[in-house]
Amino acid sequence: MMTFTAPDGTILESLPYPQEVTYTCQSNLSGGVYEHIEGTSNVDRPNGLQIIKVTRTVSNNGSVQINIVEYSESEIVDYLNANQNNQ
Repeated sequence: MMTFTAPDGTILESLPYPQEVTYTCQSNLSGGVYEHIEGTSNVDRPNGLQIIKVTRTVSNNGSVQINIVEYSESEIVDYLNANQNNQ
């Protein structure tokens, strides 16, 4: 499990793949869709890595919906393979 802090200070915890966490709050972000990934080492995982994808969808009134989903093991392998030359 990994954590992500929402704009209102709420700490969200990821759920095991393929479950998704959804949370809605207010923010001062401009309207749009913001996606990023976060990773951490995790010795309990086969690749020693855990990654979450965070998607924040912000409406024009400042309402933000946050969706968090963990990468599957195959997605982690694909990510590692795609980024092995970027070191």
